[in-house]
Amino acid sequence: MKKSRLGAVALAAAVALVAGTALATMDLQKQFLAKYPDSKMKCGTCHTKAMPKKDDAGVNKFGADMNKVKGKDGKYDFAALEKMDSDGDGVSNGDELKKGTNPGDPASK
Repeated sequence: MKKSRLGAVALAAAVALVAGTALATMDLQKQFLAKYPDSKMKCGTCHTKAMPKKDDAGVNKFGADMNKVKGKDGKYDFAALEKMDSDGDGVSNGDELKKGTNPGDPASK
């Protein structure tokens, strides 16, 4: 009986952890799209893969810069992010987001 309770608690904790991670991602996407409605934000905007798996969710330079401007309160300093040129293509992140191009891909400007 104790083993099954322990298993149930472990399973519940794992589900809560995964759900919390997914919700944080969805919240960020909503926050991002509210700020930049013309952007074509997808997973590949910040990640190296278009559909990253949890254990293989590497970020591109734009994703790394997103992490740099994340405050201790969990909110992002979009003004600071807009001034950067994460992919080094000569176009600021802010201009790329407004045009709907990918600020993490130097071929997209």
